[in-house]
Amino acid sequence: MLEFYENDKFTGYVSIYTSYLLLNKSLINCFNDAYRVRLACDKEKNEIYLFKLDKDEALSGVYPESSLLKLHITKTYGRISQRSVIEFIEKTFSLNIPKDGFIKYNGKYYEDKKLIIIKIEEGL
Repeated sequence: MLEFYENDKFTGYVSIYTSYLLLNKSLINCFNDAYRVRLACDKEKNEIYLFKLDKDEALSGVYPESSLLKLHITKTYGRISQRSVIEFIEKTFSLNIPKDGFIKYNGKYYEDKKLIIIKIEEGL
């Protein structure tokens, strides 16, 4: 029986550097219409959540302005450049990101929830 390759457009990689978080092209294609992003961590499940917000949702006043993160998008990657976000992730999961390196994780986009889940235990 033949099994054919099919590209999973909802799965990709997230790299965490000392001063920014980087989404690869597969994941950024799911977030290319995001106006802002919210980040949350679940220490018990070892997961990071990136919630996609459109402009109306982000400007509605429902979420504190301080929790809305800018996502810089190019053709090949997306980047959240905020050192305090990386410190929050490091502290939550007791991570130690190398100064001249990064830690890479699997990420999966869930269209129905408009969110990417990054599984910390699945570091690459």
